[in-house]
Amino acid sequence: MGKRIYSKQFGLPENTQLPGSDKSLPYVIVGDEAFRLHTHIMKPYNRSQAKEDFEKQIFNYRLSRSRRVSENAFGLLSQIFRVYYTPIAIKPETCDVLITATCCLHNLIRDGYEELHTQQIDQQPVDTTQTNMLPLVRHGGYGNTEGFEVRDAFKSFFNEEGKLNWQNQIVFRTS
Repeated sequence: MGKRIYSKQFGLPENTQLPGSDKSLPYVIVGDEAFRLHTHIMKPYNRSQAKEDFEKQIFNYRLSRSRRVSENAFGLLSQIFRVYYTPIAIKPETCDVLITATCCLHNLIRDGYEELHTQQIDQQPVDTTQTNMLPLVRHGGYGNTEGFEVRDAFKSFFNEEGKLNWQNQIVFRTS
């Protein structure tokens, strides 16, 4: 997947206009420090960069919030489908089918068939703190120039047009 993204063969949609803004930005995949910054892969500013720059701290907070959504979704999916508890030794194409199938089954259960599985699921504690993913090898590098520009554009958006009225209170712990 990473190779296809970096070589621009992944098939992401065209840039889109952000809500309430005239900015048009690319679709991105949210990553962490293990990833190299790229036009379509966002990673946080490092701590030393963000330490004295409030706008970078806001960007990092908003990026972190979006990462938590996908991590929580994966955690819930893995609670139902135990195949995600161990490394999966299958071809990437098969893995795509597996993920799609388990997402569809999860939605089917959630949307009307949960009564068949409720007792079994309710008896198991949901542990969303556990991550069932192997740690990623750090690729290093700083990323491409376009990636820096896209990240700065998102930073501006999160601090201007896309600002949440409570984000500063959360990031800076003020009341």
